[in-house]
Amino acid sequence: MKRETIKKNRIHAAEKKEYYTEREKYWARLEQEADDAEAMKIIRKKHITPEQLALFNSLSEKEVADMIAARDKESRQTPPDEGGAFHAENEKETNENAKKVIS
Repeated sequence: MKRETIKKNRIHAAEKKEYYTEREKYWARLEQEADDAEAMKIIRKKHITPEQLALFNSLSEKEVADMIAARDKESRQTPPDEGGAFHAENEKETNENAKKVIS
C-alpha cells in the first residue's frame, strides 16, 4: 500500500472511533436517564419523602443490610398467630371434657 492510502485509512479509522465513542456516551446517558426515571417512579409510588430519601442515601449498604436482617429476624421470632398455641390447648381440654361428659 502507498503511504498516503495508509494515512488516509488511519485518519478514517480515528474518525470512526471518535464517532462510536460519542455514540457510546450518548447511549450511556440515555440509559442513566431511563434508570433515574424508573427510580423516580418507584419513589412516587411508594410515597417516599425527600427526608426519607436523604436518610436512605446517607446510610451505607452494610447498614441497610444489617437493618433488613434485624427486621427479618424480628419478624421470624414473633408468632404469626398470637395465642394460637393457647387456643389449641383450650380446644384440646374442651374436647377431653366433652368426652368425659358424654361417657
